[in-house]
Amino acid sequence: MARTFRMERWRRNILADRNTGVASVAWVIGVMVLGTVSCVASTQAHAELVFEPSSQELAFPGAALQALAAGDVDRDGKVDLVVADGDGDMVGVFFGNGDGTFLEPASSYELTDFAGLRALELADVNRDGNLDLVVVSEVSNVVLVMLNQGAGVFGRERDFPVGGGPVAVAVGDWNRDGALDLAVANDLDDNVTILLGDGTGNFNPTATPVPVGSGPVALTSADLDGDGILDLVATSATSGELSVGSLFLLRGLGTGQFAFARELQGEYIDTPVASLVADFDGDGDVDIAVVNQDLDDVAVLRNAGGFAFELVGNFPVASQLNGGVLGDFDRDGHADIACTGEFEDKVGIIRGQGDGSFGAPTLFDVGPAPAAIVAADFDRDGWLDIAATSQDAETISVLLNRTGGAPPPTPTPTPTPQVPSCSGDCNGDGSVTIDELVRMVNIALGLRPVTECLAGDENGDESITIDEIIKAVNRALGGCPNR
Repeated sequence: MARTFRMERWRRNILADRNTGVASVAWVIGVMVLGTVSCVASTQAHAELVFEPSSQELAFPGAALQALAAGDVDRDGKVDLVVADGDGDMVGVFFGNGDGTFLEPASSYELTDFAGLRALELADVNRDGNLDLVVVSEVSNVVLVMLNQGAGVFGRERDFPVGGGPVAVAVGDWNRDGALDLAVANDLDDNVTILLGDGTGNFNPTATPVPVGSGPVALTSADLDGDGILDLVATSATSGELSVGSLFLLRGLGTGQFAFARELQGEYIDTPVASLVADFDGDGDVDIAVVNQDLDDVAVLRNAGGFAFELVGNFPVASQLNGGVLGDFDRDGHADIACTGEFEDKVGIIRGQGDGSFGAPTLFDVGPAPAAIVAADFDRDGWLDIAATSQDAETISVLLNRTGGAPPPTPTPTPTPQVPSCSGDCNGDGSVTIDELVRMVNIALGLRPVTECLAGDENGDESITIDEIIKAVNRALGGCPNR
């Protein structure tokens, strides 16, 4: 089934962050230049999800492995894993081999003066093309930035004070100056600290933290109202005899400041641990999925405009959810959701139907008490895989996606004539087609692995940027060089 997107819808949805912003701009350019864009579902749309465990479990000391990130930190074209100890002061980097396995032991960093490393992100905060490390210390009340010196080697940490008990961090360009900024959720102070980056790896806080509900536990960003400015979703939970939770929607003003827009609360939210944002119903607006720990489900909220959201439904996943991640695991063009279930030691995946609803869960075994979860193409076969931390075993479990069958053996390379690269020419046939532009858009959204179009990732940072999409559009119009 094909879906048609009109220019007007995507013009009003030009989002400002590095994922949805790239995609929306690309859709606008594509429709203006090339006419109607059609996104056709894969023939694998109804295939059974199949994941198999990797041949290794990655050991890392730490009783509370609650923070995990995936990215190509050494820029060798293979996805790496970075993990942090939520109780201790250790960060570890597992370098990927590109076949679903990783080098052991991890390259470790001891942050002697900082403990309680509860959340981390990978982002290029100093604009040198290398992914840097951003991690929060709940005990020391700081956010730490470790600049990538190249080859995945991180320099000494820089610490920036935030509020009491920081537990989550989001990265985005809040003031639209081209430099990445930070937002940190402070559990003890019930607020969010905004720090503005100068593009060199230094950050300065704005004057006043933004109040949110009691005990914020998660933070994510997206353009919720379609004005081209990033907004924030703060997920808050209160615990006691009656556990409840709520979402605080903060409107971005484009200056680095945020204003309260709306609080979402109801029986459909109970002890939330994460919020995920994507267009689940295909209408061009960003929707929200709330991962509910005690309800064992995900509540999906459809964007009704003006920061109003309507409940689509609560969709069961697994028992005692600890975290969640988005990804198109069956390659049908719809975002799916994978969550860790602590009580059953499972990862549960629910498949998006494209109308805002999700199917029944498929469960896969992982290590005991799984917590953090990420999705990336670890074996470079074009299918998104999963990694999840185990708090009890102090390990990371890797699940390799075999929905499309086992990957073919790697052929022996044969010398070929050197041909000038062409941005966006995913299959190397000397031209850039609309299908390849759509593929780049899906990669930018995180719905496809970057290995599906390495020619679109010109700087080798394992992502597709707006500049790279624009170059590809220009190649589609003017042709590839020297052909």
